[in-house]
Amino acid sequence: MLRITRTVNGQVVFRVSGQLTAENVAEMAALIAAEGKGRRIVLDCSDLRSVDGEAVKFLEKWEADSIKLKDCGLYIREWIKRERRERKSGKGSMTDIGTNWKEPRSKK
Repeated sequence: MLRITRTVNGQVVFRVSGQLTAENVAEMAALIAAEGKGRRIVLDCSDLRSVDGEAVKFLEKWEADSIKLKDCGLYIREWIKRERRERKSGKGSMTDIGTNWKEPRSKK
């Protein structure tokens, strides 16, 4: 399940919570597109718990298009870096094999 909360304070912040997957990437893309060009957009990923390959492609693309990814989990950040390197080198990517990762829960 995905939950998206929008706030505006000089920039548009979408707080993304839960699971970002191929099934709901289009919804997130539509929200971003609706903001129009020239607006500063931030995706707050602090509550994002799992992503799949399509979501990583989405995050990598939008970050390359100047959308700030705030508080991404380390595994998401590493996956985005790997996706970017593989895209630039022309090789197949990890997302092509349909991998799906979940954020490990921290022990308190």
